[in-house]
Amino acid sequence: MKRFFLLLFVFPSFGWAALPVLNYKNVECQLRVDGKLVKTQSQPLMTLIIEDSLGRFTQIQFGDEQKKIQYQLLLENAPATSESGLSLASTDGAVLVLQNLMIDTLESSSEFSAKDVTWVRIAQGTHSVSCSLKP
Repeated sequence: MKRFFLLLFVFPSFGWAALPVLNYKNVECQLRVDGKLVKTQSQPLMTLIIEDSLGRFTQIQFGDEQKKIQYQLLLENAPATSESGLSLASTDGAVLVLQNLMIDTLESSSEFSAKDVTWVRIAQGTHSVSCSLKP
């Protein structure tokens, strides 16, 4: 019975340890308006279960009572596809980056995939958010 639990609970976590998205632990973000630094904020990334994998997420509120400025960042393991078109776990270390920046009621989103991501940036009008991803 002990072997069954070992196989069921321990071995799947070994597979998760190889996921590149788990290399990212913290994020340090800067809000700029008209190119001038307005606010810097650091926080840890939260781990999420996404279908058959794991991801990292954070949401930062830069605004105040007068202006809503919200930034969201989601990191997932970039899926690889087989010749048959089936989605497989990525083995090349690529990460899928999804960002969302909301200023009052206007939203901007971006999505890209890359290896060894160390920073990300998104802009909307005169506002921009850039973040350094920390291990």
